[in-house]
Amino acid sequence: MRIVVVGSGSIVPSPERFGSGLLIETGSLRIGVDPGPGYLEKLRRLRVSPKSLLACFITHFHLDHVADLLPLLMLWAYDQDGKPSTSPGKLNLVGPAGLSQLVHTIAEETFPYLSRTMGCNRYTTTAELRNGGVWESEGLRAVAAEVEHFNGLAYRFEAEHRSVVFSGDTTPDERLVKLAKGCDVLIHECSFPEEVMLGKHTSEKQLAKLVETIRPRTIVATHLYPAWEGAEKRLETALKGCGAENIVVARDMTVIEI
Repeated sequence: MRIVVVGSGSIVPSPERFGSGLLIETGSLRIGVDPGPGYLEKLRRLRVSPKSLLACFITHFHLDHVADLLPLLMLWAYDQDGKPSTSPGKLNLVGPAGLSQLVHTIAEETFPYLSRTMGCNRYTTTAELRNGGVWESEGLRAVAAEVEHFNGLAYRFEAEHRSVVFSGDTTPDERLVKLAKGCDVLIHECSFPEEVMLGKHTSEKQLAKLVETIRPRTIVATHLYPAWEGAEKRLETALKGCGAENIVVARDMTVIEI
């Protein structure tokens, strides 16, 4: 299993990080998670076609996690040469409650040409998950847990006897702890240092306690605001001795293989 942290930052660009997003590859399967701003361009740099994704999962509906959903809906109607596709295949979207309404609002009300001209309704499917909900296809199993962040979901992805948990944005949450127990890789947000914490997020001290409880083989800190620029060593130090074999402070395009 190969994981690319496509976007490791926030809505505020920094030299190392911008937006949110993951690409997970296992065997011949690929899934996307959180198509934040710049996600599609970074897939292009990776030479990965968005149309090769089995599904695109969304943790919540904040712009730094879904900004590229709009161009994703549109480009699906085209072939690789930029011509209208006669058989675009299915764009499978998975996310929290409200996903179907969001897609309807985008494609039918805000940008109606997406449905009337591009016909995105013919190729887009949506699945909404709640706490404990499961989505399965072609050997991939995704389990959702609701977390404390504006209708947010965390996901546990399992395939080929490997498991990856992605927190999305959240405060420390016992539902995520339960979801993540025994996972190979925990990818968890760490938005701000403790002394400047804002919003429903997680600091390095809180993350260290979560790692001690969950004890993943690898911990990946992501969703880092510019407050962390130049202070990554401090974050890495905070996570040492917490039980994880490997500690990764993510930058855009960081690759983890398990």
